[in-house]
Amino acid sequence: MSSKRWLRWRRVGAVALIGGALLVAACGSDYSGEGGSSGVADSSSSNSDADAPAATSELPGGAAPGEDQSLPQAQDRKIVRTATLELRVENVVGAVQQIDDVATVSGGFVSSSNVFVDRQDGGSNEVTRTQTASVTIRVPADAYSTVMSQLRGIAKETVSETSDASEVTEEYTDLQARLRNLEATEQRYIELLNKAATIDEILTVQDRLNVVRLEIEQVTGRVNVLNDLTDFATITARLSLPPAIAQGGDNEGWAEGAWQASWETSGDAMVALGTVAIVGGVLLAWMAAPALALLVVWRLFGRRITEFARRLGQA
Repeated sequence: MSSKRWLRWRRVGAVALIGGALLVAACGSDYSGEGGSSGVADSSSSNSDADAPAATSELPGGAAPGEDQSLPQAQDRKIVRTATLELRVENVVGAVQQIDDVATVSGGFVSSSNVFVDRQDGGSNEVTRTQTASVTIRVPADAYSTVMSQLRGIAKETVSETSDASEVTEEYTDLQARLRNLEATEQRYIELLNKAATIDEILTVQDRLNVVRLEIEQVTGRVNVLNDLTDFATITARLSLPPAIAQGGDNEGWAEGAWQASWETSGDAMVALGTVAIVGGVLLAWMAAPALALLVVWRLFGRRITEFARRLGQA
């Protein structure tokens, strides 16, 4: 047999070996997803899984292999809890510190905190808010109800409260099953990599192994995110001061109002008087020139006009 033909048969054998491994991995994934009664054990399964019944006849009630044998118990449910509170407090900065203490004592922490100063000066009877704050805390899910009660106790008034609970149990279970299958496939690729004899075989198996490991990292990351979201509840508290009305008795408020009204009235009166004075001055200026002309004419022709008028009267 020539060297070229021998090399060609060797490549065909490598391809057949890898194809067979993929087929075995696919079959193994199917078995692991259905509960596995064929006797092929998953390399990543725990000892408890190995001790589980492997045949339908051993299952209680004679359930079929495709049916769900174990529903999630109440303690195994994965629930993401979030809440938002709008609170009125006497001291915004002090309330922020109290919320920090509540989170720390419960085993949580403050994820974000912001204090804002908003100066809006209104009239004597208008509401004025000078400080607001927003605090977001992460607390253990078991302490969620207790922490909510403690936050309500800090406030002088609870303006609004919203809460949300999203269950991700199904997604979490699917991710775990997918992760087990990927880990089993990874283990088989490692075994093939150890048996590879040529560079082509090594590169092909290594490429497939890298793809599987990338998927494992992605699934693991999502599982970690869900664990974090379900283990710790997120609570956001928005703080503000209660409505502040101008201090002072009724007499002081009446005196201040009367003074303000009289000042405005006197200002209007001064404006009116000034307007009259300006208009009078303008009229006098326009009338001064004709009056002066008449005075000059009278001085020059006054006697003649008088005599002329007398003669007309005698005639």
